[in-house]
Parts: sequence; structure tokens; C-alpha cells
Amino acid sequence: MRKYEDLFLAFWIVHIREFRVKKHLSQERFAEKLCLNTRNYQKLERGVHRPSVITLLLFLHQLSDQELLSFIRTFGKLVE
Repeated sequence: MRKYEDLFLAFWIVHIREFRVKKHLSQERFAEKLCLNTRNYQKLERGVHRPSVITLLLFLHQLSDQELLSFIRTFGKLVE
């Protein structure tokens, strides 16, 4: 299981940063959307901390249906 957790963390770091930049959001603004303080968000984006289930759900809520499917399918392909 640890292998998949590490794989997800690497995947998460890339995708959360890409999404934030694509939506032209500052770290501060995106932290607000995820109900986090800026410092904790920065740690998530650098991979210092893993996202909680709640943070992951709030992130997924920010995605369009197409982005959500892409996020899930891309990670699924990495696992295969």
C-alpha cells in the first residue's frame, strides 16, 4: 500500500499545482477554497504533507466533470 501512497503523493503534487496555475489562483486563494491556511497549503503543494480525505474531496469538487474523470483515470493508469 505504501507504494501507492507514494505514487499518489507524486501525482498529487504535480496536479494540484498545475490546476492552481491553470485557474490563475494564488496559493492563498486556493488554500481558502480548500479550507486550509496558506502555510498548510504550501506544504501540500511541496509534498511535505499528504492531503486529508476532506482536502482531497474539496479539491475534486473544484474540478469540472471532465477534469475529475481525467484525474481519476490518469492515476488509475499509473497504478496499472
